[in-house]
Amino acid sequence: MNNLSVTKSNYLIDASYKLNTQAQKLVLACLGKVDPRAEIPKEMTLTASEYAELMGVKHNARRDLYKAADALFDAVITITDETETRRVRWIQADVKKHKGEGSVTIQWSDNVLKYISELKSRFTTYKLRHIAELQSAHSIRLYELLMKFNSTGERVIYLDDFKSALGISDKYPEFKILKRAVIKPAVEELNQRSDLIIKYETIKQGRSVIALGFEFKQNKQMKLDV
Repeated sequence: MNNLSVTKSNYLIDASYKLNTQAQKLVLACLGKVDPRAEIPKEMTLTASEYAELMGVKHNARRDLYKAADALFDAVITITDETETRRVRWIQADVKKHKGEGSVTIQWSDNVLKYISELKSRFTTYKLRHIAELQSAHSIRLYELLMKFNSTGERVIYLDDFKSALGISDKYPEFKILKRAVIKPAVEELNQRSDLIIKYETIKQGRSVIALGFEFKQNKQMKLDV
């Protein structure tokens, strides 16, 4: 059983970025292979067979891996820490695709390494297998946002911050559409396919929804930590 863990700085957990499901799983599979307490290698290679095994990909793993690599190359993160807000890239250079062996090699950007390597405090850790079966990029990001508050099982997040974290600030201006297209499907998928049981409520100012209040706990039947 895959018992690898993913660890990210909390600044990266709350950062604003949009990655498709395949690209998120590429990042997470790579992070699952390293010890975040140590200096992780700047360059990492992931094979299609590793990608399939770690992320529950049953068909076309090589195709999905190459698509993930292309998406990752174009992706930008807006991240805020104690001193500044800036836009950075996940990777330093174009992804190398080794077509004969069905693998890709990525080179982390220097700006991202500080949020995934040699982490001593202010980080979030979770089991890779608990998000492996998720099919929605929104579900993966919501899972991470909640796991940052795993010790309390509660998180209130302003709607603007929620949309920013999912990379959809420019979409779904009406809450009812956001709920139907993003929030409800993500919560339902997490309840069905992750180790969390989640419920949420809306927080209003007047008639307008301004925040979401989440309560969550681990589904003991799916936890299976060994």
